[in-house]
Amino acid sequence: MDNSQIAGIVISLMVIHLVIGLPLFVVLAVGSLSLIGLTGAYSLSSLSTTLFASLDSWALLAMPLFILAGEVISRGRIARDLINLGEALVGWLRGGLGMATIFGCFFFAGTSGSSSADTATIGKIMVPALKRKGYDPSYAASLAASGGILGVIVPPSLIFIIYGIATATSVGDLFVAGILPGFMIAFGLCVANYLVCRFGIWGASERTAFSGATALKALWQARYGFGAPVVILGGIYGGFFTPTEAAAVAVGYVFLVELFLAREIKFSEIGDIFTAASRTTGILAPIIAFSILFAEVLAILRVPSTIVEVFTSFEVSFVVSVALIVLMLLVIGCLLEPIAAILVIMPILYPIGQQLGFDPVHFGVFVVSTLSVGFITPPVGINLFAASAVSGEPFMRIAVRAIPAFVALILICFAIAFMPSTILWFR
Repeated sequence: MDNSQIAGIVISLMVIHLVIGLPLFVVLAVGSLSLIGLTGAYSLSSLSTTLFASLDSWALLAMPLFILAGEVISRGRIARDLINLGEALVGWLRGGLGMATIFGCFFFAGTSGSSSADTATIGKIMVPALKRKGYDPSYAASLAASGGILGVIVPPSLIFIIYGIATATSVGDLFVAGILPGFMIAFGLCVANYLVCRFGIWGASERTAFSGATALKALWQARYGFGAPVVILGGIYGGFFTPTEAAAVAVGYVFLVELFLAREIKFSEIGDIFTAASRTTGILAPIIAFSILFAEVLAILRVPSTIVEVFTSFEVSFVVSVALIVLMLLVIGCLLEPIAAILVIMPILYPIGQQLGFDPVHFGVFVVSTLSVGFITPPVGINLFAASAVSGEPFMRIAVRAIPAFVALILICFAIAFMPSTILWFR
């Protein structure tokens, strides 16, 4: 049995272990060690060095810092101000409160970098309000779940940081490239919500009168919320600091706002905030370490290059190739959390993207956008679990109500793939 066959068997067993619910870092660790032991392609003496080096990264330090910033914001006033702004801007349209939920997620995404934090924070505030206005409770929860996807598209995005590290792509470029696709996704979700409210039975046709004065007031109150993305992107592209330093500045900024300006967080809560952020980081760290080890072993065994050769041997058009990639990413997104998926599949998928002529930044936004659909698809569906937790609605009922959003997201992913100018406009 050659190394390719061994790798195929091990990877198949890893998928089975994921399906039955084994923790991802355990699956990656056992899979990597199995490949090393069965093929002898990697030295066990360098194992600890590789695991340590995978986390000993200046760029990766941005991840726990952005997690900490998102934890601060989710407990303070910034989130509520951003939601009020969304309602003031689109509340006068049919299904306006649902649209306000989506735009609340869009604005909050500019400070959190996390999809589940987006869903949970906005959902706690908006789901009860949507239910009072006559929205189906599960559909209200699905709006928070689908809108939460914006947390990994609109900068700063934790997944863009991971993709940048995995593919040696500029994180700053990825951040800027995610702005317009984020708006496209928000707009597409709003259109889907409008159609549900206009022709379906889950939504409500409520409207509020538009007031320019109210919108301006909401815009002024939300000024602190806009400060974080302005500081992050302005600092990076102004040459004042790197993305990692921008993350540290963002942490300082949100603490300054919530402790001293808005005064929504007390000093006694700081310990709990750091504990929650550390817990999230602690979950991600071993996944990242073992996924990088797994990718190195696959590279030594030439698994990615073999798959690229097989993929490119098919005489199919660019459109069909993109459709196949979308299908593969949708399946993977159903089984893996996107950060883990990026680390596991990019050694294989990135060369395929290069072979098809994708720019690394364009390909990153396309891949992350498509994988993020998995946030609202069973069985993993992290946003569905978060929305279920804050609303009390059943997981599968929320998933069914998210079907209109799912269709809209697929269409937008294809638009992103075939319209590179929407990604690379800043070049």
